[in-house]
Amino acid sequence: MPVSSSIELSAGDKACLLDLIWQVIDQGLTRGRLVLPQPPESEALLTPAACFVTLHKAGELRGCIGRVDASDPLWQCACENAYSAAFKDRRFAPLQDDERDALSLEISILSPLVPIDNQGEGALRSTLRPNVDGLLMDDGQRRALFLPSVWQSLPAPRDFVDALKQKGGWPQDYWRDTITLHRFTTEVISS
Repeated sequence: MPVSSSIELSAGDKACLLDLIWQVIDQGLTRGRLVLPQPPESEALLTPAACFVTLHKAGELRGCIGRVDASDPLWQCACENAYSAAFKDRRFAPLQDDERDALSLEISILSPLVPIDNQGEGALRSTLRPNVDGLLMDDGQRRALFLPSVWQSLPAPRDFVDALKQKGGWPQDYWRDTITLHRFTTEVISS
């Protein structure tokens, strides 16, 4: 079943959201802390939504943080995730001034999560839609998520699921009928 974002963003909304995120990153570099800008006037950006912000430096991953809960307004969720991606992603040192000009970013706005019946790993792989579906796996103790953009580097469903299990800290042959699965799509805004 296709899923889509429940928020309609105009070109102006997208430009405003990108501007807010760059403000947060620049303030983080100069002040060393999260400084949220004034809330925008756009109703769409004030709508609660889940999102991830991914930073790239010269085409390489430089940070990615997000949330799957749609409890905060989109603009706030995106700004907080951008700050965390730049300065708190444990895989990377905090962003430095000399890296700023080489940065690009993507905001991935998540559709609502849609449960997938756990009929086994083979069934999951056969139902995944490459370049469309993001996937969240949860077994109660561990949780891992891949955005649909990960298909660009892992185009085969087997590789996609295996890498997601590795990301979550599960052995490659791990599978239990207690695993919960959710698919989602994203609307991506990039700069």
